[in-house]
Amino acid sequence: MARGGIERRTALGAVGLLVAAAAICVSCSSGSGTPTNNSVATVAGGTPRNASYLVYWDQNEEEDFLSMPSGLQGQLLPAWDANGQMCILPDGRWVVGYDPTLPGQHNLGGLKPYKQPPDGEELDEPNGSFSGQNLYVPGPFKLPGETIGSDSPPTSNGVFNNNQTYTGCVIDKAGNLFGNDIATAQGSYPPPSSGRLVEWFAPSYTTSCIVYGPTAGGTGPHHTDGTGGLEQPGMMTLGDNGDLLVPNVGTSSVLRLAKSSLPTSAAQCPGGVYPRSKLQVSAFVANVPFASGIANDPACGCFAVSSYVGDPAIRFVTSDGQSEPGFGSVPGTSIADLGQSPNQYNPFGMAFAPDGTLYFIDIHIACTGLLTGCGTVSYGGRVMKVTFASGQPSTPVAVATGFDFPTSVTVCVPSKTVCPYPTGRIVAPLSGPSENPTPAKGPSTNAPATAGFG
Repeated sequence: MARGGIERRTALGAVGLLVAAAAICVSCSSGSGTPTNNSVATVAGGTPRNASYLVYWDQNEEEDFLSMPSGLQGQLLPAWDANGQMCILPDGRWVVGYDPTLPGQHNLGGLKPYKQPPDGEELDEPNGSFSGQNLYVPGPFKLPGETIGSDSPPTSNGVFNNNQTYTGCVIDKAGNLFGNDIATAQGSYPPPSSGRLVEWFAPSYTTSCIVYGPTAGGTGPHHTDGTGGLEQPGMMTLGDNGDLLVPNVGTSSVLRLAKSSLPTSAAQCPGGVYPRSKLQVSAFVANVPFASGIANDPACGCFAVSSYVGDPAIRFVTSDGQSEPGFGSVPGTSIADLGQSPNQYNPFGMAFAPDGTLYFIDIHIACTGLLTGCGTVSYGGRVMKVTFASGQPSTPVAVATGFDFPTSVTVCVPSKTVCPYPTGRIVAPLSGPSENPTPAKGPSTNAPATAGFG
Protein backbone atom coordinates (compact mmCIF):
# COMPACT_ATOMS: atom_id res chain seq x y z
CA MET A 1 0.00 0.00 0.00
CA ALA A 2 1.14 3.47 -0.70
CA ARG A 3 -0.49 6.57 0.65
CA GLY A 4 -0.31 10.30 0.16
CA GLY A 5 -1.45 10.30 -3.44
CA ILE A 6 -0.47 6.79 -4.55
CA GLU A 7 -3.08 4.27 -5.68
CA ARG A 8 -4.76 2.65 -2.70
CA ARG A 9 -6.30 -0.26 -4.56
CA THR A 10 -3.64 -2.96 -4.97
CA ALA A 11 -4.12 -6.05 -7.10
CA LEU A 12 -3.97 -9.32 -5.17
CA GLY A 13 -3.09 -12.66 -6.73
CA ALA A 14 -3.28 -16.20 -5.38
CA VAL A 15 0.49 -16.20 -4.93
CA GLY A 16 1.28 -12.51 -4.54
CA LEU A 17 -1.32 -11.73 -1.89
CA LEU A 18 -1.00 -8.52 0.00
CA VAL A 19 -3.58 -5.90 0.56
CA ALA A 20 -2.12 -2.47 1.00
CA ALA A 21 -0.29 -2.27 4.31
CA ALA A 22 -1.37 0.18 6.90
CA ALA A 23 -0.33 2.39 7.38
CA ILE A 24 8.01 5.19 12.39
CA CYS A 25 20.10 9.17 12.44
CA VAL A 26 22.59 9.99 10.21
CA SER A 27 23.68 11.32 13.54
CA CYS A 28 21.56 12.10 16.54
CA SER A 29 20.49 15.60 15.57
CA SER A 30 17.66 18.04 15.80
CA GLY A 31 14.17 17.79 14.32
CA SER A 32 12.36 20.68 12.73
CA GLY A 33 10.51 23.39 14.60
CA THR A 34 10.81 24.47 18.20
CA PRO A 35 12.02 21.84 20.66
CA THR A 36 8.91 20.59 22.39
CA ASN A 37 9.32 20.22 26.13
CA ASN A 38 7.69 21.32 29.34
CA SER A 39 8.73 24.95 28.78
CA VAL A 40 6.79 25.23 25.51
CA ALA A 41 3.14 26.22 25.81
CA THR A 42 0.65 23.97 24.04
CA VAL A 43 -2.40 25.14 22.13
CA ALA A 44 -5.32 23.99 24.25
CA GLY A 45 -8.14 22.03 22.73
CA GLY A 46 -11.84 22.35 23.36
CA THR A 47 -13.90 20.61 26.00
CA PRO A 48 -15.06 17.10 25.05
CA ARG A 49 -18.36 17.82 26.81
CA ASN A 50 -19.78 14.74 28.52
CA ALA A 51 -17.78 12.15 26.63
CA SER A 52 -16.94 9.00 28.57
CA TYR A 53 -14.29 8.37 25.95
CA LEU A 54 -13.24 9.44 22.46
CA VAL A 55 -12.34 7.23 19.52
CA TYR A 56 -9.98 8.70 16.90
CA TRP A 57 -9.08 7.42 13.42
CA ASP A 58 -7.15 8.59 10.37
CA GLN A 59 -8.65 8.62 6.87
CA ASN A 60 -8.11 10.52 3.64
CA GLU A 61 -5.28 12.49 5.25
CA GLU A 62 -7.43 13.82 8.12
CA GLU A 63 -7.91 12.79 11.76
CA ASP A 64 -11.51 12.24 12.89
CA PHE A 65 -13.20 11.38 16.17
CA LEU A 66 -16.26 9.73 17.67
CA SER A 67 -17.50 10.89 21.08
CA MET A 68 -19.12 8.19 23.19
CA PRO A 69 -21.79 7.67 24.37
CA SER A 70 -23.33 10.54 22.35
CA GLY A 71 -22.13 9.21 18.99
CA LEU A 72 -21.05 12.69 17.84
CA GLN A 73 -18.55 12.54 14.96
CA GLY A 74 -16.21 15.31 13.87
CA GLN A 75 -12.85 16.32 12.45
CA LEU A 76 -9.89 16.88 14.75
CA LEU A 77 -7.42 17.74 11.99
CA PRO A 78 -8.84 18.57 8.53
CA ALA A 79 -7.17 16.87 5.55
CA TRP A 80 -3.43 17.58 5.68
CA ASP A 81 -1.18 14.51 5.42
CA ALA A 82 -2.16 12.50 8.53
CA ASN A 83 -1.79 8.73 8.04
CA GLY A 84 -1.42 5.92 10.55
CA GLN A 85 -1.67 5.24 14.25
CA MET A 86 -2.29 8.18 16.59
CA CYS A 87 -0.39 8.31 19.90
CA ILE A 88 -1.43 10.80 22.60
CA LEU A 89 0.95 12.44 25.09
CA PRO A 90 -0.21 13.18 28.67
CA ASP A 91 -0.58 16.91 27.93
CA GLY A 92 -2.97 16.30 25.03
CA ARG A 93 -0.46 16.71 22.21
CA TRP A 94 -0.47 13.83 19.77
CA VAL A 95 1.67 12.22 17.13
CA VAL A 96 0.69 10.59 13.83
CA GLY A 97 2.53 9.51 10.68
CA TYR A 98 2.37 11.90 7.74
CA ASP A 99 3.36 11.98 4.10
CA PRO A 100 2.79 14.62 1.44
CA THR A 101 -0.75 14.95 0.10
CA LEU A 102 0.09 14.95 -3.60
CA PRO A 103 -1.99 16.78 -6.22
CA GLY A 104 -3.20 13.53 -7.80
CA GLN A 105 -5.29 12.82 -4.72
CA HIS A 106 -7.66 15.64 -5.67
CA ASN A 107 -8.39 16.26 -1.99
CA LEU A 108 -8.38 19.37 0.14
CA GLY A 109 -5.03 18.52 1.73
CA GLY A 110 -3.36 18.66 -1.68
CA LEU A 111 -3.58 22.46 -1.71
CA LYS A 112 -1.81 22.90 1.63
CA PRO A 113 1.93 23.47 2.17
CA TYR A 114 4.13 20.40 2.40
CA LYS A 115 5.48 19.47 5.78
CA GLN A 116 9.19 18.83 5.96
CA PRO A 117 10.90 16.50 5.52
CA PRO A 118 8.51 14.70 3.14
CA ASP A 119 7.78 11.76 5.50
CA GLY A 120 7.87 11.37 9.26
CA GLU A 121 5.76 11.70 12.39
CA GLU A 122 4.04 15.03 12.98
CA LEU A 123 3.52 16.49 16.44
CA ASP A 124 0.11 18.12 16.78
CA GLU A 125 -1.60 20.28 19.38
CA PRO A 126 -4.55 19.36 21.63
CA ASN A 127 -6.86 21.49 19.46
CA GLY A 128 -5.93 19.42 16.40
CA SER A 129 -3.57 21.90 14.73
CA PHE A 130 -0.04 21.13 13.53
CA SER A 131 2.55 22.23 16.11
CA GLY A 132 5.20 23.03 13.51
CA GLN A 133 7.48 20.21 14.68
CA ASN A 134 8.05 16.91 12.90
CA LEU A 135 9.90 13.83 14.09
CA TYR A 136 12.17 12.21 11.51
CA VAL A 137 15.56 10.66 10.80
CA PRO A 138 17.83 13.39 9.37
CA GLY A 139 19.30 13.02 5.90
CA PRO A 140 19.85 14.75 2.55
CA PHE A 141 16.54 13.96 0.82
CA LYS A 142 13.98 16.76 0.64
CA LEU A 143 11.28 18.26 -1.57
CA PRO A 144 12.06 21.36 -3.65
CA GLY A 145 11.93 24.46 -1.48
CA GLU A 146 12.45 22.54 1.77
CA THR A 147 15.38 23.13 4.10
CA ILE A 148 15.19 19.87 6.06
CA GLY A 149 15.60 16.37 4.66
CA SER A 150 15.35 12.78 5.84
CA ASP A 151 17.51 9.75 5.12
CA SER A 152 15.06 8.05 2.71
CA PRO A 153 15.30 8.91 -1.00
CA PRO A 154 12.34 9.32 -3.35
CA THR A 155 11.53 6.85 -6.11
CA SER A 156 12.71 7.53 -9.65
CA ASN A 157 9.52 9.52 -10.33
CA GLY A 158 9.97 11.69 -7.23
CA VAL A 159 7.52 9.97 -4.88
CA PHE A 160 8.81 9.77 -1.30
CA ASN A 161 6.23 7.62 0.43
CA ASN A 162 6.83 4.58 -1.78
CA ASN A 163 10.15 4.24 0.02
CA GLN A 164 9.18 5.46 3.50
CA THR A 165 5.85 5.53 5.34
CA TYR A 166 5.52 5.79 9.12
CA THR A 167 2.56 3.76 10.30
CA GLY A 168 2.43 2.34 13.85
CA CYS A 169 3.45 4.18 17.02
CA VAL A 170 3.58 3.72 20.79
CA ILE A 171 4.76 5.81 23.75
CA ASP A 172 6.69 4.02 26.47
CA LYS A 173 6.45 4.70 30.19
CA ALA A 174 9.37 7.14 30.00
CA GLY A 175 7.52 9.19 27.38
CA ASN A 176 9.77 8.13 24.48
CA LEU A 177 7.99 7.66 21.17
CA PHE A 178 8.50 4.65 18.91
CA GLY A 179 7.31 4.73 15.30
CA ASN A 180 7.64 2.12 12.59
CA ASP A 181 8.29 2.68 8.91
CA ILE A 182 6.91 0.13 6.43
CA ALA A 183 9.43 1.49 3.87
CA THR A 184 9.09 -0.34 0.52
CA ALA A 185 6.36 -2.77 1.71
CA GLN A 186 3.88 -1.04 -0.55
CA GLY A 187 1.73 -3.81 -2.02
CA SER A 188 4.05 -6.74 -2.63
CA TYR A 189 4.11 -10.17 -1.05
CA PRO A 190 6.12 -11.50 0.60
CA PRO A 191 6.94 -8.08 2.03
CA PRO A 192 10.53 -6.84 1.80
CA SER A 193 12.69 -6.59 4.92
CA SER A 194 13.21 -2.83 4.49
CA GLY A 195 11.04 -1.77 7.46
CA ARG A 196 12.38 -0.07 10.55
CA LEU A 197 11.61 0.90 14.10
CA VAL A 198 12.68 4.40 15.17
CA GLU A 199 12.72 5.90 18.67
CA TRP A 200 12.52 9.61 19.49
CA PHE A 201 13.46 10.61 23.02
CA ALA A 202 11.40 12.68 25.48
CA PRO A 203 10.88 15.43 26.34
CA SER A 204 11.95 17.31 23.19
CA TYR A 205 11.64 14.49 20.59
CA THR A 206 14.50 16.06 18.64
CA THR A 207 16.95 13.16 18.95
CA SER A 208 16.37 9.76 17.40
CA CYS A 209 17.69 6.24 17.04
CA ILE A 210 17.01 3.50 14.49
CA VAL A 211 16.32 0.66 16.91
CA TYR A 212 15.71 -2.02 14.28
CA GLY A 213 16.25 -1.58 10.57
CA PRO A 214 17.99 -2.82 7.42
CA THR A 215 21.56 -4.03 7.82
CA ALA A 216 22.63 -4.38 4.17
CA GLY A 217 22.08 -2.76 0.78
CA GLY A 218 19.88 0.27 0.34
CA THR A 219 20.94 3.90 0.47
CA GLY A 220 23.38 5.64 2.78
CA PRO A 221 24.85 4.56 6.12
CA HIS A 222 21.46 3.39 7.40
CA HIS A 223 20.89 1.03 4.45
CA THR A 224 17.58 2.84 3.89
CA ASP A 225 15.24 0.57 1.91
CA GLY A 226 17.81 -2.20 2.18
CA THR A 227 17.38 -5.66 3.72
CA GLY A 228 17.52 -7.20 7.17
CA GLY A 229 14.91 -5.02 8.86
CA LEU A 230 11.23 -5.40 9.72
CA GLU A 231 8.80 -6.88 7.17
CA GLN A 232 5.73 -4.65 7.04
CA PRO A 233 5.27 -3.76 10.72
CA GLY A 234 1.79 -2.80 11.96
CA MET A 235 0.03 -1.02 14.80
CA MET A 236 1.90 -1.41 18.08
CA THR A 237 1.32 -1.45 21.83
CA LEU A 238 3.23 -2.07 25.07
CA GLY A 239 3.23 -5.30 27.02
CA ASP A 240 2.33 -5.30 30.70
CA ASN A 241 6.02 -5.08 31.61
CA GLY A 242 6.80 -2.34 29.08
CA ASP A 243 8.08 -4.63 26.32
CA LEU A 244 7.36 -3.35 22.81
CA LEU A 245 4.90 -5.51 20.82
CA VAL A 246 5.17 -5.14 17.04
CA PRO A 247 3.00 -7.03 14.49
CA ASN A 248 5.21 -8.11 11.57
CA VAL A 249 3.58 -9.51 8.43
CA GLY A 250 6.72 -11.12 7.03
CA THR A 251 7.18 -13.38 10.06
CA SER A 252 3.42 -13.99 10.57
CA SER A 253 3.87 -12.98 14.17
CA VAL A 254 3.85 -10.26 16.78
CA LEU A 255 7.41 -9.52 17.83
CA ARG A 256 8.38 -8.76 21.43
CA LEU A 257 11.26 -6.34 21.97
CA ALA A 258 12.37 -6.53 25.59
CA LYS A 259 12.14 -3.20 27.41
CA SER A 260 15.41 -3.87 29.22
CA SER A 261 17.23 -4.09 25.89
CA LEU A 262 15.92 -0.85 24.34
CA PRO A 263 18.01 2.34 24.22
CA THR A 264 17.18 5.09 26.69
CA SER A 265 19.04 7.92 24.93
CA ALA A 266 20.49 8.78 21.54
CA ALA A 267 23.96 8.47 23.04
CA GLN A 268 23.52 4.69 22.92
CA CYS A 269 23.09 4.76 19.14
CA PRO A 270 26.41 5.32 17.36
CA GLY A 271 25.78 6.84 13.94
CA GLY A 272 22.08 6.95 14.81
CA VAL A 273 21.73 3.15 14.81
CA TYR A 274 21.29 0.88 17.84
CA PRO A 275 23.60 -2.16 17.77
CA ARG A 276 21.46 -5.18 16.86
CA SER A 277 23.46 -7.33 19.28
CA LYS A 278 22.01 -5.38 22.22
CA LEU A 279 18.39 -5.91 21.22
CA GLN A 280 16.43 -8.86 22.61
CA VAL A 281 13.73 -9.92 20.11
CA SER A 282 11.37 -12.88 20.38
CA ALA A 283 7.94 -13.96 19.10
CA PHE A 284 5.14 -12.79 21.40
CA VAL A 285 2.46 -14.49 19.28
CA ALA A 286 3.32 -16.83 16.40
CA ASN A 287 1.37 -18.11 13.39
CA VAL A 288 -0.66 -14.94 12.81
CA PRO A 289 -1.20 -14.50 9.06
CA PHE A 290 -1.12 -10.87 7.90
CA ALA A 291 -0.67 -9.58 11.44
CA SER A 292 -1.73 -5.94 11.38
CA GLY A 293 -2.46 -4.75 14.92
CA ILE A 294 -2.29 -5.48 18.62
CA ALA A 295 -4.16 -3.74 21.45
CA ASN A 296 -4.23 -4.09 25.24
CA ASP A 297 -7.65 -4.83 26.78
CA PRO A 298 -7.78 -3.22 30.26
CA ALA A 299 -10.94 -5.14 31.16
CA CYS A 300 -9.36 -8.59 30.95
CA GLY A 301 -5.66 -7.75 31.11
CA CYS A 302 -5.25 -9.54 27.78
CA PHE A 303 -4.40 -8.53 24.22
CA ALA A 304 -6.26 -8.59 20.91
CA VAL A 305 -4.31 -9.40 17.72
CA SER A 306 -5.79 -8.64 14.28
CA SER A 307 -5.31 -10.25 10.86
CA TYR A 308 -6.77 -8.47 7.84
CA VAL A 309 -6.86 -11.76 5.92
CA GLY A 310 -7.46 -15.10 7.63
CA ASP A 311 -9.66 -16.76 10.22
CA PRO A 312 -9.84 -15.73 13.00
CA ALA A 313 -9.74 -12.03 12.18
CA ILE A 314 -9.12 -11.12 15.83
CA ARG A 315 -7.77 -13.46 18.49
CA PHE A 316 -7.19 -12.86 22.20
CA VAL A 317 -4.03 -13.78 24.07
CA THR A 318 -2.65 -13.47 27.60
CA SER A 319 0.22 -11.24 28.70
CA ASP A 320 2.46 -14.20 27.82
CA GLY A 321 1.12 -14.45 24.27
CA GLN A 322 -0.88 -17.64 24.89
CA SER A 323 -4.56 -18.09 24.02
CA GLU A 324 -6.75 -16.30 26.59
CA PRO A 325 -8.76 -18.96 28.47
CA GLY A 326 -12.52 -18.63 28.12
CA PHE A 327 -12.33 -16.10 25.28
CA GLY A 328 -13.76 -16.64 21.85
CA SER A 329 -12.46 -15.02 18.67
CA VAL A 330 -13.84 -12.75 15.98
CA PRO A 331 -14.32 -14.78 12.78
CA GLY A 332 -12.42 -13.68 9.71
CA THR A 333 -12.17 -14.23 5.98
CA SER A 334 -10.08 -16.99 4.42
CA ILE A 335 -7.96 -16.28 1.36
CA ALA A 336 -10.35 -18.32 -0.80
CA ASP A 337 -13.33 -16.19 0.30
CA LEU A 338 -11.54 -12.86 0.26
CA GLY A 339 -13.66 -9.99 -1.00
CA GLN A 340 -16.61 -12.17 -1.97
CA SER A 341 -19.17 -10.65 0.41
CA PRO A 342 -19.97 -6.98 1.12
CA ASN A 343 -20.55 -7.97 4.75
CA GLN A 344 -16.96 -9.09 5.25
CA TYR A 345 -14.54 -7.03 7.29
CA ASN A 346 -10.75 -6.87 7.30
CA PRO A 347 -9.43 -5.62 10.65
CA PHE A 348 -6.38 -3.39 10.83
CA GLY A 349 -5.69 -1.12 13.81
CA MET A 350 -7.57 -1.62 17.10
CA ALA A 351 -8.15 -0.01 20.50
CA PHE A 352 -10.20 -0.81 23.61
CA ALA A 353 -12.55 1.50 25.49
CA PRO A 354 -12.39 1.40 29.31
CA ASP A 355 -15.57 -0.71 29.43
CA GLY A 356 -13.90 -3.40 27.32
CA THR A 357 -15.58 -2.49 24.01
CA LEU A 358 -13.20 -3.19 21.13
CA TYR A 359 -13.01 -0.75 18.22
CA PHE A 360 -11.24 -1.68 15.00
CA ILE A 361 -10.71 -0.36 11.50
CA ASP A 362 -12.13 -2.37 8.63
CA ILE A 363 -10.05 -1.55 5.54
CA HIS A 364 -12.75 -3.42 3.58
CA ILE A 365 -11.43 -5.48 0.70
CA ALA A 366 -13.43 -6.42 -2.41
CA CYS A 367 -12.51 -8.55 -5.43
CA THR A 368 -13.80 -8.66 -9.01
CA GLY A 369 -13.27 -12.43 -9.12
CA LEU A 370 -11.68 -15.28 -7.20
CA LEU A 371 -8.52 -13.65 -5.86
CA THR A 372 -8.44 -11.28 -8.80
CA GLY A 373 -8.90 -7.52 -8.87
CA CYS A 374 -8.76 -7.35 -5.08
CA GLY A 375 -8.14 -4.20 -3.10
CA THR A 376 -9.59 -1.78 -0.61
CA VAL A 377 -13.00 -0.38 -1.57
CA SER A 378 -13.01 3.34 -2.31
CA TYR A 379 -14.74 5.04 0.63
CA GLY A 380 -15.58 1.59 2.03
CA GLY A 381 -13.47 1.87 5.19
CA ARG A 382 -15.34 1.54 8.48
CA VAL A 383 -14.90 1.97 12.22
CA MET A 384 -16.45 -1.09 13.87
CA LYS A 385 -17.05 -2.19 17.44
CA VAL A 386 -17.25 -5.50 19.26
CA THR A 387 -18.79 -6.02 22.70
CA PHE A 388 -18.34 -9.03 24.97
CA ALA A 389 -20.48 -11.28 27.13
CA SER A 390 -18.63 -13.78 29.35
CA GLY A 391 -15.60 -13.55 27.08
CA GLN A 392 -17.55 -14.15 23.87
CA PRO A 393 -17.31 -11.38 21.25
CA SER A 394 -20.39 -10.08 19.50
CA THR A 395 -20.74 -9.79 15.75
CA PRO A 396 -18.87 -6.62 14.71
CA VAL A 397 -21.11 -3.59 14.15
CA ALA A 398 -20.18 -0.52 12.08
CA VAL A 399 -20.32 2.76 14.03
CA ALA A 400 -18.81 5.10 11.40
CA THR A 401 -18.63 4.42 7.66
CA GLY A 402 -17.71 5.74 4.22
CA PHE A 403 -14.01 6.42 4.70
CA ASP A 404 -11.03 6.45 2.36
CA PHE A 405 -8.51 3.91 3.62
CA PRO A 406 -8.55 4.43 7.38
CA THR A 407 -5.85 2.41 9.16
CA SER A 408 -6.02 2.75 12.93
CA VAL A 409 -8.07 3.76 15.95
CA THR A 410 -7.02 5.30 19.27
CA VAL A 411 -9.12 5.67 22.44
CA CYS A 412 -8.73 8.50 24.97
CA VAL A 413 -10.58 8.91 28.30
CA PRO A 414 -11.08 12.57 29.36
CA SER A 415 -11.50 11.67 33.04
CA LYS A 416 -7.98 10.23 33.10
CA THR A 417 -5.94 12.44 30.77
CA VAL A 418 -6.07 15.41 28.40
CA CYS A 419 -7.79 14.28 25.20
CA PRO A 420 -7.36 16.16 21.91
CA TYR A 421 -10.55 17.97 20.92
CA PRO A 422 -11.35 20.75 18.42
CA THR A 423 -12.34 24.25 19.47
CA GLY A 424 -15.39 25.97 18.05
CA ARG A 425 -17.94 24.42 15.73
CA ILE A 426 -17.68 20.67 15.14
CA VAL A 427 -17.20 19.80 11.46
CA ALA A 428 -18.37 16.38 10.29
CA PRO A 429 -15.77 13.97 8.85
CA LEU A 430 -15.26 14.37 5.12
CA SER A 431 -14.63 11.60 2.60
CA GLY A 432 -15.52 10.82 -0.97
CA PRO A 433 -16.88 13.66 -3.14
CA SER A 434 -17.23 15.96 -0.12
CA GLU A 435 -13.47 15.97 0.40
CA ASN A 436 -12.17 15.42 -3.11
CA PRO A 437 -13.58 18.22 -5.27
CA THR A 438 -10.37 20.15 -5.91
CA PRO A 439 -8.38 20.14 -9.16
CA ALA A 440 -5.14 18.17 -9.40
CA LYS A 441 -2.78 20.92 -8.40
CA GLY A 442 -0.48 21.44 -5.47
CA PRO A 443 0.09 24.34 -3.08
CA SER A 444 0.78 27.78 -4.50
CA THR A 445 4.18 27.89 -2.80
CA ASN A 446 6.95 25.45 -1.96
CA ALA A 447 7.61 27.22 1.33
CA PRO A 448 7.60 24.65 4.16
CA ALA A 449 4.51 24.30 6.29
CA THR A 450 4.24 26.20 9.54
CA ALA A 451 2.14 25.64 12.64
CA GLY A 452 -1.64 25.76 12.31
CA PHE A 453 -4.23 24.09 10.09
CA GLY A 454 -2.46 24.73 6.80
